Amino acid sequence: MVFSDEDKILIKRLYLKGYTAKRLTDEFPEKSWTKHGVNKLLKKLWNTGTVDIATKRNHTTTGSFQSYPHFTEENNYAFECLIL
Repeated sequence: MVFSDEDKILIKRLYLKGYTAKRLTDEFPEKSWTKHGVNKLLKKLWNTGTVDIATKRNHTTTGSFQSYPHFTEENNYAFECLIL
């Protein structure tokens, strides 16, 4: 399952708020996520602390969620409005 960067951020934020893989797949049927795919991403999050993939050039992760380039206060506010 391939997740967009926005999907990964959404999944991580909702997981930290207590959502399970089953609840995520039920809440967003238009995304066509599978429970297995979400669980795999959450396992990676649990093991590494990030949902980013390692780059082949430098073999390091691209950073943690907090240092993600699209994570701004404005996006955080928009996200909070979206889920409320």
